[in-house]
Amino acid sequence: MFSRTPERRELLFHARQGRSVLMLAPRRVGKTWLMKRFAEDLRAQGWMAVLCDVEGMNEPADFLRHLCRQIEEQENSAGKLEGRAKQLLNQLFSRDFSEGWQVALGKMDWASFAETLVRGLDASNQDTVILVDELALFVVALLQRDPTAARDFLYGLRALMQRYPKVRWLFTGSIGLDTIAKREGIGGALIDLKLFPIEPFSREAARAFLDHLSSTGRVLRPFVLDPAAFTWFVAELGWLSPYYLEHIAQEIRPSGSPGMGGQPSATVRDVDAAFTTMLDPQHRNYFVAWEEHIAKNFPAQEAEALRRVLDICAAQSTGERLDTLTARLGGPPDNLGRRALRDMLTVLAADGYLSEVPDGETSRYRFRSGLLRRYWLRYHAE
Repeated sequence: MFSRTPERRELLFHARQGRSVLMLAPRRVGKTWLMKRFAEDLRAQGWMAVLCDVEGMNEPADFLRHLCRQIEEQENSAGKLEGRAKQLLNQLFSRDFSEGWQVALGKMDWASFAETLVRGLDASNQDTVILVDELALFVVALLQRDPTAARDFLYGLRALMQRYPKVRWLFTGSIGLDTIAKREGIGGALIDLKLFPIEPFSREAARAFLDHLSSTGRVLRPFVLDPAAFTWFVAELGWLSPYYLEHIAQEIRPSGSPGMGGQPSATVRDVDAAFTTMLDPQHRNYFVAWEEHIAKNFPAQEAEALRRVLDICAAQSTGERLDTLTARLGGPPDNLGRRALRDMLTVLAADGYLSEVPDGETSRYRFRSGLLRRYWLRYHAE
């Protein structure tokens, strides 16, 4: 249940139908793990799977250079480095390197180089998927530096997909790339992609995952969760991310009587103690991605407004009503109009911070993860 078999099966279906996919999911929900397992599935079916990770890049040339290297590496490992690819590499290594490698590589026309490689993949008899992790972070970084370059890059990528339809693409993003693209007026570049959202584990999958961790020795102190403890666990965590399920499980010190298989039972008190331990200063690194995500991927003024929204929503476990948020943030220093606030709430919901729940004729926004809310209150909320 926790191996994402239905999702992997659906991704394979879309690939066979010739569709390229934009997989959107918040951080720490397991999208990179799923992407790598899907690549294994593809190779088991005889497909070529080219894996790229562009997190930390902010230049189109860096993206294209990395793409070229990954395509060549995959072809080389498959014993297919001949003909077109061999000719391209000969051209690369026959360049004038008298000024040094970095200068020579910087002068490469990586766009043409990449297109030649993709065209060759399209012309081959082998089905291919190019899997690009964290495209959204790359595009956001490029948008902040050069919006025109970001537009040209996305539409250039779309043109590449249209010209060579036998090569499918899978892009992942831990932020709302579709929302940001729409806001920047470049949503048309994504119109051909099948949107594929990834959710945290279901209650049943979370239970199976926790049982698996204990039964396979992946936790230091194996345990069996009694029914009340599991119910409390789910209610308190809320957002059943495999990342946090495993880290909390590592902190559980079971004190109950032996249960199934002779393992001691973990009680509500044991689970509550594990949650408290997770909030200790030495464990702040478990949450650093949430902090850095806002600071790195949004302009300073917008990032500050996003943090203010989270401060207000964290004050109560039930969150805050849209009308109240509008009233509190509509004046100085935020001066957020209702439309701008709704856009920010959409981004925070897409990124996994908040969830929107109906509340009469309006909506209420609350933290998806009770653990993240407790962390935010302790270390960030004013």
